[in-house]
Amino acid sequence: MKKIVFLILTLNLYLIAADKASFGLNINSDDLEIEARSSLAFTTNDPVYRNFFVDANFINADDPLIGLGFFVENSPVNYQNIAFAIGLRTIFTDYEGDDFTAIPIFIGAKARMYLGDLPKSHLGVKLAYAPSPLTFQDADSYLEYRVEVDMSIIDNVNVYLGYRNIDTDYDNKNINYNDAVYVGFKFVLN
Repeated sequence: MKKIVFLILTLNLYLIAADKASFGLNINSDDLEIEARSSLAFTTNDPVYRNFFVDANFINADDPLIGLGFFVENSPVNYQNIAFAIGLRTIFTDYEGDDFTAIPIFIGAKARMYLGDLPKSHLGVKLAYAPSPLTFQDADSYLEYRVEVDMSIIDNVNVYLGYRNIDTDYDNKNINYNDAVYVGFKFVLN
């Protein structure tokens, strides 16, 4: 377990050194989540890749969950305060010895909120779903949804409040892996 946390933290430090990257940490009374994302633009000079991202997360709950993803995020031409994302993720966890692997399809959206004199803020929603054909080992389906509100309190640092619900359904049982409100912060490089 400690090796996995160390590996993810090391990966996150590498990703945060890249352009358009973020590294975050959120907690609640039961678990801790470490998350990172980075644009693939640092791998090439081609500007086409500026909207392609990789991300990783680790939830340290009773049964740890590791997620790795690849997605594209962009704004409609005339609406730069709204962004949409679509991609794939890979999820690894287990429950009572049953291994769970899924490749959910990921969609997301975020919008800038204008709150008077308050700092720049965003409202975001994320949905990841894997039906039975996209699950492996003892898994039957995967569903995750999140809602987050963040605020830029100082340059390159956002605080956020969110809610996540993760269902990991196995062949012989349905498990609500996580249903929690959390609070956290992110270091953001643009």
